[in-house]
Amino acid sequence: MANVDRAIKKRVVSIVIGSLMFFSSVYLVDKVPFNLFEMIATFNPYILYYVGLILGAERIVFGVTNNKRLYYLLMGEGDLAAYVVFSMFFFGIFMGLYIGIYALFLQGLLVKIAEVVNGISYVLFAIALWSLP
Repeated sequence: MANVDRAIKKRVVSIVIGSLMFFSSVYLVDKVPFNLFEMIATFNPYILYYVGLILGAERIVFGVTNNKRLYYLLMGEGDLAAYVVFSMFFFGIFMGLYIGIYALFLQGLLVKIAEVVNGISYVLFAIALWSLP
């Protein structure tokens, strides 16, 4: 029974993290205008919104179907998979902090909130990599 509860907990946590990441990324892609010069000059994390779409969708698919194929497609399966997970952990932590700090310099309350939620979802994704497949 404990294994069933743990599996359900993993799936629910994956759905929550994936939903936070996916829907905040969708909102930010829609509301934040893309400008290549501004992205380079101000270090706008616009590209990370698309990464959030992909990773969020992967977490939602895993949570709903409990199918690890998409996870293995993104993270790899083999001898070097641990290094990929380790690097994705640091990527999630640093990019989540970066997006959260970047949110301080934005105008508009809803965009700031969406940026903070997106940053938190990256950090939660990184933390969940240690226990979730």
